[in-house]
Amino acid sequence: MRGRWVTGVVVALLASAILAAQASADPSAVIRRTEYGIPHILANDWEGAGYGYGYAIAQDNICVLADTYLTVRAQRSRYFPPDQTYESRGNGGVFKNIDSDFFFQRALDTKVVPKLIAQQPPIGPTDDVRAAVKGYVEGYNRYLADTGVDNIPDPTCRGKPWVTPITELDAYMRFWQLGILASQGVAIDGIAQAAPPTPAVPGQTQSTPSPSARDAMLEQIPEKLHSIGSNAVALGKQFTDNGSGMLLANPHFPWFGPERFYQAQMTIPGKLNVTGGSLFGVPAVLIGHTDHMAWSHTVSTAFRFTPFELKLVPGSPTTYLYDGQPHQMTADKVTVQVRQSDGSLKPQTRTLYSSLQGPILT
Repeated sequence: MRGRWVTGVVVALLASAILAAQASADPSAVIRRTEYGIPHILANDWEGAGYGYGYAIAQDNICVLADTYLTVRAQRSRYFPPDQTYESRGNGGVFKNIDSDFFFQRALDTKVVPKLIAQQPPIGPTDDVRAAVKGYVEGYNRYLADTGVDNIPDPTCRGKPWVTPITELDAYMRFWQLGILASQGVAIDGIAQAAPPTPAVPGQTQSTPSPSARDAMLEQIPEKLHSIGSNAVALGKQFTDNGSGMLLANPHFPWFGPERFYQAQMTIPGKLNVTGGSLFGVPAVLIGHTDHMAWSHTVSTAFRFTPFELKLVPGSPTTYLYDGQPHQMTADKVTVQVRQSDGSLKPQTRTLYSSLQGPILT
């Protein structure tokens, strides 16, 4: 009760102060911490809400976030051994840094995310989302500037050269990474390693997988998705003792790494009063409630991608038939910078392939 009373008084006083600063061009927010360090963000607009959220989550998790932005920038092999792996706990994937870099670098080269951002809503972001993302980036960078890389409390990334300010593209790339968690995100290594067979030795025939071997291979693609799950239970007021609806949200996301939830409360007086959890790097409550509504999300059993078997043109392993007509696979030459044993950087290039149906994978 004491905490609620104090919070109520503080909100009333700070709301007046923030609303009085509306004319300021710079984003502003007030961050209050209650029990267990939960941030309560009070802002004048969506940019300010994102600003406070970005500052708070950076304050609490800068090392995990910086490592995540390194991933979506396709720069893991620039700072870590290329064959070293990292775990994507949200989908059970374990990927080499080098494969991850080729995967995300192709997305950057082909401007997958900028093309999505340029779309009109609801495919592209609304003005409120754009403002919150802008503020989030400003808040994250403000924390980094205030603290300094060499003074970060967490020794995991204190003084590390890979902890840098982020851009709005970095933030949207993180959204895309989460969006493909149960689709392409499961097959990062397979997409990055797919290559046509090397020329056969003269006189040697090339074997073709049997139908049973092929089917067994295809069954492995969605196998990891079967372990993903979550649930939510909603009760109408007629089924509760106090006559109010209830919602239990039970997401089966991990407790460690970037695919976990961050709890926060956000207030824009007269517009927003929401509390709950969001995945790291998303300045919005994804599972939570307002005064009058609660919501959750769960994992459905639908596959998020469908494997197609291409009929190849004999003698040309990168040409396939579509509606009976030959089509050349799209071949994207992708180059990433790779850290050498002596600490120097060396460019490494692969060609990644795709068809009309999507990327080619092993």
